[in-house]
Amino acid sequence: MKLRHLHIQNFRGINNLELELSNTNVLVGENNSGKTAVLDALRLSLRGVRSRRGCIFTAYDFHLSDSSSDPTTAPPIVIKLLFREDEAGEWDDELVARLNRIKIAQIDKNGLTSVIFKVDARFDPVQQDFVQNWEFLNLDGAVLTNINDSAISILQNEVSYYYLAALRDATKHFDPKGTYWRPFLKESELTEENKNEIEKKLAEINELIISSHGSFDKVIEKLKEVQQVVPMKGGDNLVSVDAIPSRLFDMLERAQVNINTGTGAKIPVARHGEGTQSLAVLTLFNAFLQSWNNGEPFVALEEPESHLHPCAIRALWRLIERIPGQKIISTHSGDLLSEVPPESIIRLYRKSNCVTSGRIKDAKLDQKKLRQFNYHIRTTRGELLFSRCWILGEGESEVTLFPELARTAGNCIEKYGIRCIGYRQSDISLFIQVADAMGIHWIALTDNDGQGKSDQEKIRKALESRNGDVVHFSMPEDDIEQHLCVSGFSHVYESFLTKESLANISANPTDPEYYSQLTKAVSKHKISAIHKVIEEIQGGAIAPELLMNTLKAAIRCAEIP
Repeated sequence: MKLRHLHIQNFRGINNLELELSNTNVLVGENNSGKTAVLDALRLSLRGVRSRRGCIFTAYDFHLSDSSSDPTTAPPIVIKLLFREDEAGEWDDELVARLNRIKIAQIDKNGLTSVIFKVDARFDPVQQDFVQNWEFLNLDGAVLTNINDSAISILQNEVSYYYLAALRDATKHFDPKGTYWRPFLKESELTEENKNEIEKKLAEINELIISSHGSFDKVIEKLKEVQQVVPMKGGDNLVSVDAIPSRLFDMLERAQVNINTGTGAKIPVARHGEGTQSLAVLTLFNAFLQSWNNGEPFVALEEPESHLHPCAIRALWRLIERIPGQKIISTHSGDLLSEVPPESIIRLYRKSNCVTSGRIKDAKLDQKKLRQFNYHIRTTRGELLFSRCWILGEGESEVTLFPELARTAGNCIEKYGIRCIGYRQSDISLFIQVADAMGIHWIALTDNDGQGKSDQEKIRKALESRNGDVVHFSMPEDDIEQHLCVSGFSHVYESFLTKESLANISANPTDPEYYSQLTKAVSKHKISAIHKVIEEIQGGAIAPELLMNTLKAAIRCAEIP
């Protein structure tokens, strides 16, 4: 059974969020954008809620719309989960029969079998406490009646939910009582005869160790004196020392996993670095699911990349793909995204103070642009999808200039979640389509040459149905280098002239063609010139108004709640 639709209302920072889910779903977004809330909503619904008694939700789980809100008057939490076949007959007959016996299976007009499960919680003024409820719904959203209380247990058995949090302590997970390690310790295929033979050999080894360590004799004799105070049975065998476990179950309880170091030394996994521990827990989790899960597993992973080197993170996706079942993963890693199929990426973001979602598929990219997206964004700059706003400039000059202009003005564009992107090697419409689909604000600064005019037309087309702040700025000159010359920095470019390059300038400084010829003559030094311009602005020179207005517009967009 696969979860195909999730609807969360009034849960923590989420007041109304609907997600269509595929077999693999990767959630990205800023801190407090709702990623963990989604994972916890699933965990509480599919594993936490067991009955209608009590309430697993706390006061802090209710959505508080403002500083004066109170959980006791907050609207109820509602979490709806739709499990549905992708094609008629996908669920086997035995599963459908079990669902029919408890009267929760629904069949739509296309012949697809579905199960709709709803969990809700609210404050009850009569009981003066929070209460919870669960129900199954029909396709019209009405509550199904005469459903036995055992139905929720049956559903949770059919959909085995497993959650692995970002904090993965190997000491805890590889403990004999650890959820994913204990089943391997308990499982034994030994016959009683083999077990007795092993314990006999253990006793012989223990006796050899004790007899070789003479100092134990004195300890044993002195410990026997306890019977002089407290009567005890045992006689000469009252006290014994076990240098090694004498019983098989005791030995298994003490089993530990070692990972070799670079020198070949075997070190317990809990003694390795955080990255190795985190990865070891993840592989243990995978082994458990391969061996012990019941039903179709639903796997939730929070930041699987924790503590890993970027190169290891890129390789990590291959391991994640091998984990069985439907998966929902939250991540903060652009390196992990570089390996994730585009259709699996879901960006959570806030719009008008509400959490909403965006997907690459909503960009409706054709095959050419999808290839460009994979190369220019996903595989090389996956972190761009975590941004709040993009400044789109043609090339390296703009990308170099804007962060330094911001710092000089006392701003840090990284704090605002702003990234500068040079789109010249791709297509500005690609970035606009992706940004709009994923809920990323964008500001464009275009040149005014032939290519720039083509870019301007693409921007105008993208803005036809949009109202709001100005997001497009255009230079009056052909490019940014000429604009900087006009804005008082021509002497910077003139400082790079040589006798040879000066020969390429025929216009005098008052001629409109002069700046065009000047910047072309020193084109090999344009980035060095940009750095000199930055130094002068840092030294007190006035930054061009157009560039500062572009920067301010990006900050305004990034600050929109």
